[in-house]
Amino acid sequence: MTKLLIVGGRVVDPLNHLDAQADVLIEDGKVVRVAPGQDAQGAQVLDAKGKIVMPGVIDMHAHMRTVLGHPHAQRMVALAGVTTVVDMAGPLENILESIPTSGSGISIAIVDAARAGMTLSSSRPDLAEQRSFIEKTLASGGIGIKLLGGHFPMDLDISASFIEEASRQNAWVAWHVGNTVHGSDIEGMRDAIEAANGHFLHVAHINSYCRGKIRPVLDEALEAIDLLKTHPQIFSESYLSPLNGTRLTVENGVPATEVTKTCLRRLGFEATQAGLESCILAGKVGVLADNGLIGELLYGKEALAYWKSKESVTVGSFAVNPAVSRFMLAQAKRDDGSFVVDAFSTDGGSYPRNVIVENGLMLVQFGALTLAEFVTKASLAGARALGLPNKGHLSVGAEGDVTVLDYERKKAAATVANGKVIMNEGELLGKGTTIVCDERGATALAKRGISHVVKQPINLDSFKQRFVCKN
Repeated sequence: MTKLLIVGGRVVDPLNHLDAQADVLIEDGKVVRVAPGQDAQGAQVLDAKGKIVMPGVIDMHAHMRTVLGHPHAQRMVALAGVTTVVDMAGPLENILESIPTSGSGISIAIVDAARAGMTLSSSRPDLAEQRSFIEKTLASGGIGIKLLGGHFPMDLDISASFIEEASRQNAWVAWHVGNTVHGSDIEGMRDAIEAANGHFLHVAHINSYCRGKIRPVLDEALEAIDLLKTHPQIFSESYLSPLNGTRLTVENGVPATEVTKTCLRRLGFEATQAGLESCILAGKVGVLADNGLIGELLYGKEALAYWKSKESVTVGSFAVNPAVSRFMLAQAKRDDGSFVVDAFSTDGGSYPRNVIVENGLMLVQFGALTLAEFVTKASLAGARALGLPNKGHLSVGAEGDVTVLDYERKKAAATVANGKVIMNEGELLGKGTTIVCDERGATALAKRGISHVVKQPINLDSFKQRFVCKN
């Protein structure tokens, strides 16, 4: 039997209406007691005196990939206090293969990308191909698919068909909105919600569509909030970083993705290779580099030299997310008191913007959120949406996933996953990965010897009954 006792912290658990000093005892990966003054005999002790103890942070949109990023994403999220993450693009098989060398002890739910030339034969796959792609993803260990409209747009009717087929198969479907008519903006968001036609849809990083491209930022944020209020079957998340990540690859003298072109124009640069070079040199975009342990952003001359050495095949981050929309979307509520935007995310992982803890606690210190509300958005809401009833809280029998927060420094002091300390004061200690899968993928993962947990099916009725934080 393995025992971990987290002692002396302020335990915040909105589901159980708990905000008090207590010790948390975890045995064999499960919470067995939350109470003050527990006996530490036979247990590993994690000192949380003066700190906050909460259910493990769940990042509802990040990137664990190693094909398009680098192999250190799991380390980066563990350092940031994250215990469970939704990978939003895969590649599914690449992530599964990379577990022995990249695992940090966290859990990952994989949403594989629907992309022409990689997982699809074209940008207009017929219904049979759509159906086959979803079935294969679920059978291989993924929970669903993602439409990459902002980077690789498809016609609106094809995206709508994917959503309908995903609904038929009870598969998770996410959309970085955008299509061949409207882009990754508030117009694209309108299109996406209309195309969902009442079906479940995860609309990715709402803040990305409120950058003032079509209308003033405030007006776009208000419209996004109204759209979500009137379409309760839509799950959404937003991230708190000013940084937006995208590919910096150039093909035939122009950036390869529409998002990069849009970011360049927003910052006053031409959407060309020369414009991107000027933007990098001016320090307006960071280029992601591998320092051997994690990914870091380079700027200016150093960044340009690195980008050229990689023949532009890199990714990077533009500071293009307005503060006003990030702030509004983080705290907006429905009439019943539940949050309009369900959860926090980072769109990070391999990108160094895993700031749910840092910027989330900043909102708490500012007074925009209570601490219990922060925990609701950073953990409980994601667990409920994913169909993981044993995560997001510290009830007896819950998964032993815990994040210990240093409130004053606004940092994760320790990360505990499945009852094991995988990060403590910046030291990485975890290994391996647990995959969150659909029941149809459990057999395949078991045959490969991959640790996994099966999520519950999507249930729209229960999903719409969002948790209302009373603390």
